[in-house]
Amino acid sequence: MKDKIVSHVKFTIKDGCVSDFLAAQTEIDSDPLFSNLLTFTIQPEENVFIVTNIYEDIDQAMSIQDKALEWLDSIEHLLVCDEQGSRTEAWSGPITFGRCEA
Repeated sequence: MKDKIVSHVKFTIKDGCVSDFLAAQTEIDSDPLFSNLLTFTIQPEENVFIVTNIYEDIDQAMSIQDKALEWLDSIEHLLVCDEQGSRTEAWSGPITFGRCEA
């Protein structure tokens, strides 16, 4: 667990666009590049989704970055941007404490 990296990305979806967002998420999740990525999504509010990814190491995180940004560009029209124009809120870093394996 010592080398694992976690990212949390919060998406706020425009009214009426949730089903399109979920379809786009299903599509990117089926890409072979993401097949070994541990990931889950929660929906804490009606139009808000938080995606958590757990990477084996920094190399895995970096290997999907271009494809993930390309995907984000493709769904930008579905997202509510903040006052500064940011499409998401995101946090990432190494796991410092916890239990993510049984």
